[in-house]
Amino acid sequence: MKAFFAALTGFFAVLVFLSASAHADDDVLTPAQRDEIRELVGDYILENPEIIEEALIELQRRARQRESAAMISAIQSNGDLIYNDERDPSFGDDDAPIVIVEFMDYKCGYCRIASEWVNEAREAYGEHIRFVFKEYPILGPESREAARAALAVLRQGDDVYWRFHTAMIQSSGPLPAGRIENFARLAGADVDEMQADMEDPEIQAHIEQVYALGRAIGADGTPFFIINGRPISGANRDALDQTLANALARVYEAQSGSGE
Repeated sequence: MKAFFAALTGFFAVLVFLSASAHADDDVLTPAQRDEIRELVGDYILENPEIIEEALIELQRRARQRESAAMISAIQSNGDLIYNDERDPSFGDDDAPIVIVEFMDYKCGYCRIASEWVNEAREAYGEHIRFVFKEYPILGPESREAARAALAVLRQGDDVYWRFHTAMIQSSGPLPAGRIENFARLAGADVDEMQADMEDPEIQAHIEQVYALGRAIGADGTPFFIINGRPISGANRDALDQTLANALARVYEAQSGSGE
């Protein structure tokens, strides 16, 4: 990046010099002077082509920063719907210092990969974390069917939902109705009750509201995580680990400061 700014400084020095020279006798550049500047600028870029690549990298970095800042602002504005919707599956202490929210789809292969991280985090640090799952079926009719079934099963208890959710998210391939019903049966759910509750308009309304929420905060794919207000798109293990480690460090620091 230092090379980029050094080259850029030289580039603008050329422009300033040429501009000053051109304005010495006249306030307006002549066509010949403009052509001279274009030629010199073109030669400078050809001699220092790395400034184009580095400029593009810098522009992309700044664009990601703006996008992340916009997401964080949207998350803050929608905090109550994100964290406190009692209709969402939620596991862990309500007062846990770390809240991990996942927008997920049962047909999403990356959600299957991310589920391994979720299980490991829950096993290792579950006493510090509350997990919230947002049923966000964006991959077609089977996804929507699976999400409706999951929210229906949730009405039969958190444990039943967790077994059903785990089996579904770790599966691969199609999810026709018969396979969904089999997962529910193996999880200990009452399948007839599940099928009846799936037709409840409130479940579809809930899913639609999660759709709207996802769009509002910029969740354009799954999985989409929020860890204590910080968005992480995709099954980015390094980013998930680092963000969780930072959150845990703050928890341990607070506990140490309070003498616990």
